[in-house]
Amino acid sequence: MNNEIADGGGNANADRTASPRQPDIDVPPLPQDNVFDALASRRSRYVLTFLREADDPVALDDLVETVATWETGKPIDLVSEDHRKRVFTSLCHSQLPKLSMMGLVEYDDQDDVVMRGPHAEQADAYLDIAAERDDNVEL
Repeated sequence: MNNEIADGGGNANADRTASPRQPDIDVPPLPQDNVFDALASRRSRYVLTFLREADDPVALDDLVETVATWETGKPIDLVSEDHRKRVFTSLCHSQLPKLSMMGLVEYDDQDDVVMRGPHAEQADAYLDIAAERDDNVEL
């Protein structure tokens, strides 16, 4: 995983001691403006909401399918291949790199897996509100 940004020290082999569900007191808080910037995109909110419910790293293909399903409000077999490709491209080239830079996710583009980052819990309260108000999100 790309832990250089996540642990701040450039050590790609650093052990993570906090669970994804509990705040890490050793990680300085992300500025609130950064959290709001990350959550401005519905697609990014969907990524963070899905990862919050996952116990393990998520395969990129599963993330793409879930985001595409939530965006359209349709089962995945009714979502066009073009829409799935747009979601995939957007996640790989925009949302995931941005969320990774902020420490909200960790994205391994070699293995195509994504998981919550060290700052992810700082967005949880906002995600609760957003998910509650979005009829397409199924948790």
